[in-house]
Amino acid sequence: MKDGYYLSAYLEINEASNVLSIGIRHDNCVALWEKKNSNVKLIRYWELERLTGYKQNAFACYDKEHCQQILSSLLEKEGLTLDDVIEIWGVPELLADDSYLSKHKYPEYTYHCMSHLSSCIFMDTEIYRKENVLGFNLDAGSDCIVNAYNKEGEKGEIEKYPFVAAFSKAGTKDLSLSPVYSPGIFWEHVSTYFNMREGSLMALAAASESKAYLEVDNILVNKALPLDKSNQAENQLLSLVREIESYTQEDAGVRFNYFDKRFSERENKISMVMKIIQNMSYRIMELNIENAIRDFGIVPKETYLAMSGGFALNCPCNTYLMDKYHFKGFLAPPCVSDSGMALGIGLNAFNCKTDGEFNFKLESAYYGESDSLEKFLDNNEFEHFIHSIDPFNEEQGAMDLIKEPIIWFDGHSEIGPRALGGRSILGDPRKQATKDTLNIIKKRQWWRPVAPIVLKEHVKDWFENNYESPYMLHTLKIKEERINEVIAIAHSNGTARLQTIDKDTKQSRLYQLMEAYHRITGVPIICNTSLNDKGEPIINQIDEAFNFALRKNINIIYVNGHRIQLKNHENYVESKPLRRKLNIGIWKNEEEYQELYHKYNPHNIDDKLFMTGIMWGLPYDRLMDGDNKLDALQRVIEIKMYISKVGILRRKKIDMLYNFFSQMKNKELIFNEEKECV
Repeated sequence: MKDGYYLSAYLEINEASNVLSIGIRHDNCVALWEKKNSNVKLIRYWELERLTGYKQNAFACYDKEHCQQILSSLLEKEGLTLDDVIEIWGVPELLADDSYLSKHKYPEYTYHCMSHLSSCIFMDTEIYRKENVLGFNLDAGSDCIVNAYNKEGEKGEIEKYPFVAAFSKAGTKDLSLSPVYSPGIFWEHVSTYFNMREGSLMALAAASESKAYLEVDNILVNKALPLDKSNQAENQLLSLVREIESYTQEDAGVRFNYFDKRFSERENKISMVMKIIQNMSYRIMELNIENAIRDFGIVPKETYLAMSGGFALNCPCNTYLMDKYHFKGFLAPPCVSDSGMALGIGLNAFNCKTDGEFNFKLESAYYGESDSLEKFLDNNEFEHFIHSIDPFNEEQGAMDLIKEPIIWFDGHSEIGPRALGGRSILGDPRKQATKDTLNIIKKRQWWRPVAPIVLKEHVKDWFENNYESPYMLHTLKIKEERINEVIAIAHSNGTARLQTIDKDTKQSRLYQLMEAYHRITGVPIICNTSLNDKGEPIINQIDEAFNFALRKNINIIYVNGHRIQLKNHENYVESKPLRRKLNIGIWKNEEEYQELYHKYNPHNIDDKLFMTGIMWGLPYDRLMDGDNKLDALQRVIEIKMYISKVGILRRKKIDMLYNFFSQMKNKELIFNEEKECV
């Protein structure tokens, strides 16, 4: 394998999907790597949502040239071109050679699940080689984009196992694999049914005290639903939800304890459902781990637990498993969701192409883009809103934070869905008002908890467990005598989803700020929430941070080692987040779009039907045949029949995705019109 630069990309290419603003792959991302001898280094990591402004960016590139243009624009920021890149992995149209795919060694498992698995078990190859590692990929399912590589008669991705457990014995390179159940399917279903993100559902489960009198063992079949049969899982789940939805006040004390008066009846019922779903998740993971212990001969105390896939964002479950089985350590990247697929695609490729003979360590979360304060100030765009600029002083920073929430923008952004001190809003955890203020700023429900950053050396003094949690993937119990001292970070059950930080962090100024705050208050903890508005990805550039601060009446913003005090907030006229720099649609205006739209939808088929055909792998090519309307109508009938036969959750998913993609298309049309006017 040649030394040099490589790209791994979780992107897709489809002309019709681009025109309709549809993407099968969501959380699109790209990783730039450099290989020197046996050493591999991650140079930069781009999550496209940060560049487009579309949360969980799910766009298809129009064609190969369009995809290459996007990749070229990213490489240009690093002083590189596509000519400098040896290979691009993850997008079949960009590399004919499929030798980097996992199917050649593990043909029974999807490429998606093996890429997720690679992102956790290979994130530190020294641990992988020297220690026993048990890894899991757990999400809601796999995409089938790499089917484009398949030869005639070759098994497609949909026929393979989508969830996997892998065991690596210390001193060997081989993986022992086994299919597993994924609780992620349940979370996908309830997220669709209630039209709420999984994180909100998890928070609501802990926030309300309402609890149904239902035993999990009466819901599970042999401790785990047959998750390989999705309709059975869906029906079982709907039965549970409908039972709880039928509860009335007369059932209090009989079928459930009571309705928590702080919440609406709907919120209380959702909380009851989610408590059960969380317990079911624990039971399913117990089954997975006990099967692995039996099949692989694992001793947990001598084994690292590695997790990836969207379900690995379930902090309470991660901690539950560590507490119950006492694994030697925990491995998971900050981007465990599909936002980490480019990481996994790259590590999987290096493993395949070097036969495991490569060295790599994910050293931190801070592989995203940076921004220059000097260039920002030279533009003078916000000069009328700047009162003063001073060098960073940790004591002043601590006093600012005590007074009111501050914006913290420092260095390269963190990767993954959670703010880890690169793009954050920080606050004083000792006051309930801090939580209330942050939830107002973020337009979140009042009951949403605020996460803490904790100085690692003091975790044992404030929490009942003593886990390192650098990427905010664990929920620990606050010591009872300490809860009132940090009331803003405490969930109603006395836990907190924490990030730990120590003196070796790349966020050195943040560590200095926290030490100063600790000296002043005696508390080694601060509040941390992501720097973004509701429905907006984490902020990427300085101008976006200024826009946010001025709209939200935040007075102090720290940028790359400088304290900036703002003024004249009332004169700032922008009421929305700034447009991000990257647009995915290839059209320049409404006229061009309509021309393209008619080309790919000559019979004016309903967009929702078209989207359903693309997203669920139904034959949709004849919908685009302008010379054969009869065939197009036949396809319409087939898609309508498919929709009529699927369950209520699939129909809700179709509606939800259609609304999501329609909003993106409308925004992209407006964006291109504005660009042309400029």
